[in-house]
Amino acid sequence: MSLQELFSASTEDAEPNSQNWTWSLRYQQAEFDGYLKGADKLSLDEVLFTPGAEPRTDSNFPVVPTVITQRASILGIQYQWRPEWQFNLVLPYIQQETDHISAVPGYETFLLKSHGPGDLSLGARYVLAQQLSHQWALQVKLSIPTGSIDERGDTPRAPGDQQLPYTMQLGSGTWDIPLTLSYQSLTEHQFEVDLSATIRTGKNDRDYRLGNRYSVKGKYRYQNNESLHTILGLEYVHSQSIQGADTALLVAQTNPYPASITNPDLYGGKKLLASIGIRWRFSDAYSLGLEMAKPLYQYLNGPQPKENWRAGIAFSSSR
Repeated sequence: MSLQELFSASTEDAEPNSQNWTWSLRYQQAEFDGYLKGADKLSLDEVLFTPGAEPRTDSNFPVVPTVITQRASILGIQYQWRPEWQFNLVLPYIQQETDHISAVPGYETFLLKSHGPGDLSLGARYVLAQQLSHQWALQVKLSIPTGSIDERGDTPRAPGDQQLPYTMQLGSGTWDIPLTLSYQSLTEHQFEVDLSATIRTGKNDRDYRLGNRYSVKGKYRYQNNESLHTILGLEYVHSQSIQGADTALLVAQTNPYPASITNPDLYGGKKLLASIGIRWRFSDAYSLGLEMAKPLYQYLNGPQPKENWRAGIAFSSSR
């Protein structure tokens, strides 16, 4: 699971309007707990390798992350240049922590943390066609690798600090291109469908790149009154595994991966998520949004930590 998938930040909380400048501040959090191999659940005992009690395989490991918590505070700024053109900038600040259990003496339980700026993105949204009843728009972004991929911590691989696994890094390390094609209904029944892709380019300085991500998301907005909307969403996500490998994460053994999150093949998969949210415009210039999402189905390249939930709150202002 990459932060770019979870915090594919946008300023959609700030709806396009006649104002030139809009800014938003968004806080998002997600939690991962438990394991899946495909769609099959695995217990921690099944994933944890116990020396002397069982053979070591490609599906059990001497180090097992238990609960992963990811948080992001995201600043978004957008400028409405013309009715059909909108430009935006997004900068996230990332905080992560992961609890572990281990068969390594002295590391039976331990906690790893990382925090710092994530990848900066610049984007443009263009309205391709608009009629009274609907609108088509295309958004193209450039994700700039400002987030660190050299985060270190005290792991059981060796005494002192070592390179942390892919999940604990703050950026992709590559120049990425997020694309979104949107269809929006402008009738009384307001719904939107987004077709999105995040395309990675090249490999980073640690000789890997995160997997491409593709998604289809539908949203339906119900207008409770003039200032309050209820938003229902459904999203299907397909993520590819990591290409290449950070060799600093390996150990000199027959099975070189000390934990599942150090194996680039055990990333990616398919998810179906349902979400519910509200948007409250409490003045002409200010609005507040809340959203909660939960996976309905996950099929993961595993053993892989499964997502339990994600939630966000956003405050936006237009001038």
